[in-house]
Amino acid sequence: MLPVDTSSYDYTNLKTLNEDAKLKSDMYGVWDLDMHDGDYINVTGNASLFNACVIAIMTRYNELKMPLYNGFGCRVHELIKDNQTKMFLYKLELSIREVLEKMRRIRTVNEITITKSDVHEFTVGFSITSINDEIIRGSVSL
Repeated sequence: MLPVDTSSYDYTNLKTLNEDAKLKSDMYGVWDLDMHDGDYINVTGNASLFNACVIAIMTRYNELKMPLYNGFGCRVHELIKDNQTKMFLYKLELSIREVLEKMRRIRTVNEITITKSDVHEFTVGFSITSINDEIIRGSVSL
């Protein structure tokens, strides 16, 4: 079992936001599990919810071939190489909003911003309110 800081605010007060292994992004926007001394780092509360948002956005729709995950993932990856019009940006935002709104731990999706980084690369910023009324902000590179 992963070590847990049972005295942290997230663990004691935000338990409903779940626990997860911590994710980290490198300088190229590639996400992977964060490790310390050869073991995963456990996160709870807001950090766990942020992880869940990243996983939901970065997972292609129906990529996980297990009954529990039917319909899981984001359709944004199907759109990345479409013609980049204002409608394209709107479709990206709708795809991300849809996947975040499906998450039970999220009360509201406050804001989604999409910034073009390169020809087919985008940075997605998001602000959500959790079921505990905590506001969480983050970003993901696509």
